[in-house]
Amino acid sequence: MREITEDAAILDTPKGPLRLKNDFVFALVGYHPDFAFLRSLGIELSTEQYRPLCDPESLETNVPGIYVAGVIVAGSRTNEIFIENGRFHGRLIASDVEKKLGG
Repeated sequence: MREITEDAAILDTPKGPLRLKNDFVFALVGYHPDFAFLRSLGIELSTEQYRPLCDPESLETNVPGIYVAGVIVAGSRTNEIFIENGRFHGRLIASDVEKKLGG
């Protein structure tokens, strides 16, 4: 996907950009966390549910400066995080970063 405009989605193809007229786009970016990637960053995961070790007040992981949000917080229990409760993750992270920057 190169771009989403008001009335089209523009895709990169081997033959160049392809413009597809449309009314809306669903951003379905995945559902299951990439646990190997998280571990490669040094993030510790719980043994049973692969939850990242993080501060529940800031969502900063055991690796300073790396935060988790959305379904990642729940590890393999992704059904625990929804828009209703995951939407606050950004606020927690931003508040912690601001505090660390002296704001």
